[in-house]
Amino acid sequence: MPEQEVNAEDMKKIDLMLYRILDSNARERINNVRLVNIERYLQVANFLINAAQANKLDLPVDDSTLKQILLQAVNSRDINIVRK
Repeated sequence: MPEQEVNAEDMKKIDLMLYRILDSNARERINNVRLVNIERYLQVANFLINAAQANKLDLPVDDSTLKQILLQAVNSRDINIVRK
């Protein structure tokens, strides 16, 4: 799902799934990420949802685990330099 094509209904579904996956502190952190960087939020949300569906996470995910996932997302980002 491309980040540009996420509509309000999709965001509600993502929020509902994250509500079930994350504890309260982790939800607060991911909501802060959403306010600052929607692309990173969607990237991490998709990872969390897929991992939870594949039973690869201990639920609920706590804040320290979410921090580790966010750090991995930051460190694994692709850097593209476009010269004009």
